[in-house]
Amino acid sequence: MKNIRYAVFLCLHAIAFSQAQNQTENKSIHGEVAFGKYTDCLRPGGICTFGSSNNKAHANTQITYNMDNTITLIIDRNKMTKDDEYKMLGQYLEASSKTNELTFAMDEDLVLENDLKTSLKTANHLTKIAKGNYPVLINEHTITITLKLE
Repeated sequence: MKNIRYAVFLCLHAIAFSQAQNQTENKSIHGEVAFGKYTDCLRPGGICTFGSSNNKAHANTQITYNMDNTITLIIDRNKMTKDDEYKMLGQYLEASSKTNELTFAMDEDLVLENDLKTSLKTANHLTKIAKGNYPVLINEHTITITLKLE
């Protein structure tokens, strides 16, 4: 009987520690992001300019560095034109658009500027946003894209 109590006590102790929450903090800043393809910017496609903004009124995006080595862009649709949406997604958004099927294409890697890395407190070895196709979440007020860092 004494051994059973001892075993239960050890199990309770282990369960208590296994349920401790991981305390991770994602860092968010306000930013300005512009999108385009060939003729609109010097890059072949995806993000033309990407940086932090000290002026919240001018910022069109909330940029969040996530601990899983990704950056989430939450873009304010009220600060975008229909042409901006087209440059980002390759089509005009309409009420009938199937938003769960849209992707954002980064045609080449984008090197992060040092001030942006510092503001977001990214890991030192993460220097760029990787090229690739990324899913897009769209609602009435925002467009959300999560990009992989390398």
